[in-house]
Amino acid sequence: MKRRLVSNSNDMDKLVTIGIPIYKRLEFLPNALRVVAAQDYPYIDLLVSDNGVNGTAVSDLVDRHYARPYRFRQNEATVSPSTHFTQLIQHARGEYFVALPDDDEITPNFVSELLRVIERHPEASAAFGREEAIDPAGRVIRQSKDTIPEVLSGFDFIKTTWGTREYRLGSLCTYLARTETLLSCGGFPDIWAGTSDEDLLAVKLALDSSVAFSTRCSYRKRVYETSLGYSIGTKDLARGIREFVSLLDSDARVRRYAAEHPLEWKELRGYLVTSAWNTYYFRWADLYRRRLSPVKWAAAGFALPLRYHRRVARFILGAGKSAMLGHAQRAFRS
Repeated sequence: MKRRLVSNSNDMDKLVTIGIPIYKRLEFLPNALRVVAAQDYPYIDLLVSDNGVNGTAVSDLVDRHYARPYRFRQNEATVSPSTHFTQLIQHARGEYFVALPDDDEITPNFVSELLRVIERHPEASAAFGREEAIDPAGRVIRQSKDTIPEVLSGFDFIKTTWGTREYRLGSLCTYLARTETLLSCGGFPDIWAGTSDEDLLAVKLALDSSVAFSTRCSYRKRVYETSLGYSIGTKDLARGIREFVSLLDSDARVRRYAAEHPLEWKELRGYLVTSAWNTYYFRWADLYRRRLSPVKWAAAGFALPLRYHRRVARFILGAGKSAMLGHAQRAFRS
């Protein structure tokens, strides 16, 4: 028999739902369950959602590795990543919500610390911890700065995250926010392959609001080439970025802000668009160069907007010269 969460009305005032989305990858789930069980905050509503039509495999894993009450849901057919994350918000019981991808981690004080901060700053729409990128073995390979103010205006949050990169924030999926506010933003926008859907949701949360931070807790994002974000192909990534940019002009919440603050939004939109396409460019220059044949790799560079084409051409020419030099050096040594 599956264990189910039971809570009274007093607990519901500060109940926090942690939603773990699952697709086909199950090997990281026991560790995700471990970090949820290690939270030092007692009122956790764990919701595990299966989007991969895995039968009983997911719920069986949760039963074996999570001794506390939990809730489980399962889609009859696989939906898009963005829709699946939004389903977790829609099924949350807590006043607050945290999305935790199955291959990532949070420190034991993540919920308690961010709840403390956001309760102290009720004007804030969300609370973020320090961000750490970890390799598959859990070793930290980079982290955000410890100098982030406890509260940033929405404008400064967007500017410093996608523009100046002042605080080295890079992944905005896992944080604590009021469930009602997330729902009012529409949850994760349905963008092709989930490209930058978490970015747009964070932007919508920040507009006309503020964002809180604590460097006393951490979200630890596991980075590797077969993870969802890095496994995506060039065509899918380019399509997702185009949809993301289109939503910056068509989303109702964003359009209202743009109409009320045209100069501010023009600046912020520039940061967001440039950041999105720079993501494609840097993956093309490194990750995709290692994955694709030279011809397919060169062609993929011109999926970037026209303003990048000269930059792409110079990079291709430089790569060609480097390859020729390498051949010559190997021939000389032989």
